[in-house]
Amino acid sequence: MPKSFRTGDYTLVREFNRAILLNLLRVHSPQSRADLAAAAGLNKTTVSSLVADMIDAQLVREIGHATSAGGRPAVLLELNPEAGCIIGVELGIWHINIALTDFRAGVLWKQNVTLDPAATPASVIAKTIELAHSAADFAGQSGRKVLGLGLAVPGLLDVESGTLLFGQNMGWREVPIRRPLEAAFAFPIFVDNDAKASTIGERYFGVAQQCDNFVYVCANVGLGAGIWQGNQVYRGETGFAGEVGHTTFQPDGPVCSCGNSGCWEMYASQKALIERLRAGVAAGRPTSLPTNGGRLAGVTMPLIVNAARAGEALVLQALDETGVYLGLAIANLINTFNPKMVVFGGALSLAADYLLPVIQHTVAARAIPWSRAATQIVVAAHQVDSGVMGAVALVLNDILSHPRLDVAVKGRLAERRVVRKEVRPLETTAVV
Repeated sequence: MPKSFRTGDYTLVREFNRAILLNLLRVHSPQSRADLAAAAGLNKTTVSSLVADMIDAQLVREIGHATSAGGRPAVLLELNPEAGCIIGVELGIWHINIALTDFRAGVLWKQNVTLDPAATPASVIAKTIELAHSAADFAGQSGRKVLGLGLAVPGLLDVESGTLLFGQNMGWREVPIRRPLEAAFAFPIFVDNDAKASTIGERYFGVAQQCDNFVYVCANVGLGAGIWQGNQVYRGETGFAGEVGHTTFQPDGPVCSCGNSGCWEMYASQKALIERLRAGVAAGRPTSLPTNGGRLAGVTMPLIVNAARAGEALVLQALDETGVYLGLAIANLINTFNPKMVVFGGALSLAADYLLPVIQHTVAARAIPWSRAATQIVVAAHQVDSGVMGAVALVLNDILSHPRLDVAVKGRLAERRVVRKEVRPLETTAVV
């Protein structure tokens, strides 16, 4: 039993068991009360009582009857998508990606706004608040309440305080992100590193739903990783585990935004891919990509993919080189963590048709054979949207792990911060 539970505390035991049932319904729906009782190891009377509470709270709904070979057919249950809405936000180097989902993570509304690279932290946060108000207004128009907002942000984040300590590629230092959002909204705000949030999102909604040992590679402007072991994201002593993009690859390589030289990020990221294209254009190589005064300008991943499909030599070569360095990074992750799965996500995964074969070939040559044989390399289910869906998962995970029915959601969050250091998905083991 977790240390936070006190022996004999009936309310806490019910909360814990209710969370078990909600997570079972999230992963496997629809299910009957008998199915839930068998899966959770609880007696049917307890399950019926808990289900009644959850139906009253509109977290769960009945959706009909199971097929029966005889006798009374069982009533089937699922999470109620109309229980409320969740706002997920991914704060990128060049954009804000925001989505409003229902309680089952179905997207109801979505926007992607391009940022000025010179925008100040205050203006970016103000724009985020403006977009979140638009999302909340959309939810209100359908009569649904917002249950929380999750924000995924690149860089070294202090999850406890919601402060971005160092956003290497954004040039941000010591920026309090959660505090202004909490001042603007009555619902709870959760903030996490983009790679870690994406990892939780892939575990909740993506290709890793049945995998307890995987590494998520977040290949955007920067390069990072999320490490899922057992039933949670591995964070390390100070919460910064997974900064693989800032491990040294070439001691005398180019200077990175973090201040180090020769970081992996300088060779295996979207930024690195664009630098290769920029160098090719500057050398006079022909391209269909947009240019201004003979220099690459306004290039995006969809434009790069379209050029690759057209067989453009410069783009195909740049993708091939980037794929090799991604493969080297992934081979090292396989050798270090021995994962069952490596999930390739972020903006670069939009070019997976061209990058993945090179990654696979490089990993085959560089990873320890016995570890490599046990690892499947797959593309993230949500690709460039992994961050925003991970942000949704931050909120949904908290609600499903602590479904208090007698405490207002904002009060529940404040109560929890006293004892909790991080968002941890719940193990499906009931307390009886």
